[in-house]
Amino acid sequence: MSLNPGTVNEVPYKNKHVLGIVGSPRRGGNTETLVDTILNSAAEEGAISEKIILNELDIAPCQACDRCQRTGSCIHDDDLKKLLPLMYESEVWVLGTPIYWWGPTAQFKAFIDRWYGVDQRKFQGKQIIIAIPMGGGNGHYARHIIGMIEDICNYLGMTLVDTVLAPGMIDRSSARESSHVMDSARAAGMRIMHAY
Repeated sequence: MSLNPGTVNEVPYKNKHVLGIVGSPRRGGNTETLVDTILNSAAEEGAISEKIILNELDIAPCQACDRCQRTGSCIHDDDLKKLLPLMYESEVWVLGTPIYWWGPTAQFKAFIDRWYGVDQRKFQGKQIIIAIPMGGGNGHYARHIIGMIEDICNYLGMTLVDTVLAPGMIDRSSARESSHVMDSARAAGMRIMHAY
């Protein structure tokens, strides 16, 4: 699988790069809908946006071998090496994952775990938006993911700009059918261009 962006929008007079990273294995569902809406809203404000689907990439889980710490190189030769340059060049990351047992998907967690073996200095100053749909009826179900991302941002010197929560997303089209959720996602995309 090549890392050709799923979405690219460009307005020449502004150049803030926004990278959407979808952690759901289900294409066209609520997570991707939220990430797409945020990216499209940011593009309307002048951002350059790209989207990556983690489930379509080969990103192996961390083996806790510490080779990255000893040699500066991960034991895995997989798609994370191709994804990292996009992450480094993007000022904003839109991270989307649904709730699986009060946590992120396996694809998303494996991706996050592999940050241990990269040059984390290049993550400093990144702006983060998280998009979290869930079947549960309130945002309490997302508290562990929110806390995890907040702690990661604080540890790595990144800024959590916005959190888009979408509770009660029972069907794959629930997000599209909720004007409140869509308005929240669009507002987050607009906020990207005004966050520093």
